[in-house]
Amino acid sequence: MKKDTFILNKTFDSAIFRTILRRFWWITAIFVAIMFALAFFYLRYTKPIYQSDLVIQLATEDNAKAVLDVDGFGAGNNEFYKQIELMRSQLLFEEAVKGMGMEVSIFTRGEFLTTENYNSNLFDIKILAIKDSSIVDKEINIHYEQNLLHLNYVHAGKNIKVSGRIGQLFKTREFDAIISASNVNALKNTLSSKNHYFIFNTPYSLTERLLPRLKVEALDGQAQTVRVTFTSNNPYLCKDIALAVGNTFIGFNNLNSKKGSDNVLKFIENQLDSLSKELKRSQDSIFLFQEKQNVTDPNILNDQLTKDYEEIEESIEIVDDEINILNKVDKKLSQVSSYDGLYRILPEIMGKSYQDPLSGHIEELIELIDQKEKLLIKLTPENNEIQRVNRKIENQADLIGRSVSFILKRLHDQKIQLHGELGEIEGEFKSLPEKQIEYNRLNNLQSLNAKYFQLLTEKKLLYAISEAGLSSNNRILSKPVVNKTPISPHRKLIYGSFVMFGFVLSLAIMLFKYVSYDEINNVHDLESSLPKEAIIIGGVPFVDHNKEFSQLLVDQEPKSNLAETMRKVRTNLAYIQPNYKTIVITSSVSGEGKTFIALNLAGIIAMSGKKSILIDLDLRKPKAHLGFGLENGAGMSSLIVNQSTLEECIHKEVSTNLDLITAGPIPPNPSELLLSERFKAILEELKGKYDVVIIDSPPIGLVSDGVKLLTEADIPIYIFKSKFSRRRFVFRIKELFEMKQLKSLNVILNGIEATAKSRYGYGYGYGYGYGYGYGYGNPYEETSVEEPKKNLLKRIWQRIFRRYGG
Repeated sequence: MKKDTFILNKTFDSAIFRTILRRFWWITAIFVAIMFALAFFYLRYTKPIYQSDLVIQLATEDNAKAVLDVDGFGAGNNEFYKQIELMRSQLLFEEAVKGMGMEVSIFTRGEFLTTENYNSNLFDIKILAIKDSSIVDKEINIHYEQNLLHLNYVHAGKNIKVSGRIGQLFKTREFDAIISASNVNALKNTLSSKNHYFIFNTPYSLTERLLPRLKVEALDGQAQTVRVTFTSNNPYLCKDIALAVGNTFIGFNNLNSKKGSDNVLKFIENQLDSLSKELKRSQDSIFLFQEKQNVTDPNILNDQLTKDYEEIEESIEIVDDEINILNKVDKKLSQVSSYDGLYRILPEIMGKSYQDPLSGHIEELIELIDQKEKLLIKLTPENNEIQRVNRKIENQADLIGRSVSFILKRLHDQKIQLHGELGEIEGEFKSLPEKQIEYNRLNNLQSLNAKYFQLLTEKKLLYAISEAGLSSNNRILSKPVVNKTPISPHRKLIYGSFVMFGFVLSLAIMLFKYVSYDEINNVHDLESSLPKEAIIIGGVPFVDHNKEFSQLLVDQEPKSNLAETMRKVRTNLAYIQPNYKTIVITSSVSGEGKTFIALNLAGIIAMSGKKSILIDLDLRKPKAHLGFGLENGAGMSSLIVNQSTLEECIHKEVSTNLDLITAGPIPPNPSELLLSERFKAILEELKGKYDVVIIDSPPIGLVSDGVKLLTEADIPIYIFKSKFSRRRFVFRIKELFEMKQLKSLNVILNGIEATAKSRYGYGYGYGYGYGYGYGYGNPYEETSVEEPKKNLLKRIWQRIFRRYGG
């Protein structure tokens, strides 16, 4: 049997769906309850987060544009977003917290959470001096005991304790401070526990701690409105910081705008003074040069030479490009074995001086190559036709090569001529008087100075007008308020999300249980899985009794449902093979009731008057003798090796007309014994003495001892157990049919529940079940006999697991 085979249900089966719901409905309840509890504890031990908002409008009036149609330099979307970045900056936030009186932060430790007491009236700490900056952000515990305030903190690895009275100076090496309170009695009661501490703050430390909670975003770019949001665990702190940021920005922006405008105008004036002096000097230099050299404009000749030089250089580039293309053609032609890629050359020579003569030759060569390729499909390379085409290809390639050589020579001569013309122009450049170069330098310097002087003059005028008409009118449109309703955590959302997650998770588990459902519960499940060669001959009801091992029950209760079922199986066997002599009973793994079926089928056949014998051939795990309370002494193993005689091994009349041969001592080589000629002889001898021989064969799920017995038996029977056997066990049967080891097989479903009904009409009131103590993973796992009370508890647990555990 393939142990790793995985069954996947790809279609909907209402019976499986109902089974999954019946067994695992409690998973949904448990998961929902667990997630509800998790949501409760999450809300119980999560600090609430509050939020306050402030809306600012960046209102800038541009009077210059209204009067002179001059745009202000500080206006526009760019400036709007610069102001937003300023409000988000560490610089502005640090300025905002400086005036909030937050030099000290007081905290209260709870059982799970720590709360900051912002603006608390509990007590006031006035810092007179911070002598050691490393004390900042260190926890200083404070409590009241024996009419004294006690401070306790760790600094530089030492535990420091300071005591004093309320309102008096606490002087330490690290700081000097006075602790006072408006209500001394309330302070004493509050600080009687050691659950309070405070820390010293600096604007930088506060910024590091609080700036990540600030959010600044643009509301409307057209209206120039900005929203400032601050979140914290204290609603009063949210409101005060949002307001402080807004007020600080308005003051800071006005101050810096005025300072920036003054600096820009001062810079422009300094530049204009410097440029005016440079412009005067450059003009004087040109006048002196023209007067001394007696030249007005020596650049006319230079411009013409420059134009000619550029045209010749362009011609040289064209010639070089044509030479490169021809070199590529020549390189392709030099590859005698292959002219691949010639067709890519054609687009490159388009528009070249040699396009007409050369492109036609290349196209003819490509046609010859294509002709050769087509001939090679049906002719060999040695064929005369191929040889003739090869000669044409070589001649055409030679023709192209000569043309390319001729054109290359012409182009090289043309290039040499162009370089000669460049040399002539360069000689004329060198012959120009140095006064021309000096004139150009002086003229360019004068033009550059004049250009910058005019530009700065215009900018100074525009900026002065803009600043005169541009006025900042930033204002707070919506002030922050103390919002005592937290924005997080959202209780309804948290409860809903957690519960929904638990519900979805439970559904996912049940979906997995559905798609991986592998049980055989009833005859319908078994019938849909079996190959068509296998025949279901009956279903045996589930019977619960207090025995540890399989028992023969049909002789004790001949009118029970079990006995009636076994009689129907016996009748079906007569239809299958009227004159059967041997019945072999096996299963996939232990625990499916193979021995139980063998005992009771043998008993019911013996009750019909046929002289029968039951043989236990499960030599690895013998159990048949336990059902009759016999010792496993001399048996089949000792009989096969001739250590015992047949008469010594047969237990007479274990039931009416029924004899038994036990398995005997467990041998080291059970497979070899069952395949021996001695075993065949013993079986033939027994067939001569008895009407029916029933064989309890070993399970064939992991071992193949019983396969040969199945193939040689008159009636092979395969046992499955409801809610125990898996559909993948059927693969073993399919393998036997595919390998042609079986021609037919008879199947019995064991352990059918009282509510189960097969197509044979069975509806049993009770069934059977055994606590073997081993699972279907290993058919030979050892078990142990326990006390009756433990066995009862064990069976109860197994039934619960079988019903609800999957």
